[in-house]
Amino acid sequence: MDEVIKEIKAGKNDWNTFKIGLKDGNIVIKDETGYVDFPEEIIDNLITGIDDTRRRLRELERSPTNNK
Repeated sequence: MDEVIKEIKAGKNDWNTFKIGLKDGNIVIKDETGYVDFPEEIIDNLITGIDDTRRRLRELERSPTNNK
């Protein structure tokens, strides 16, 4: 990775660290298993997909039939 922009700890007891940064002109996410790179044109689709999924999760949580 050329430059790490953000590190995110995840999993039980923060067992995994994701590093988000730049490599060879692409946005990449790296964990202990390797890299996933996202060409620039894919990023907007990822952001939209995450936003839509979060919105749907909130709708489900507000649903009167939600029996948590």
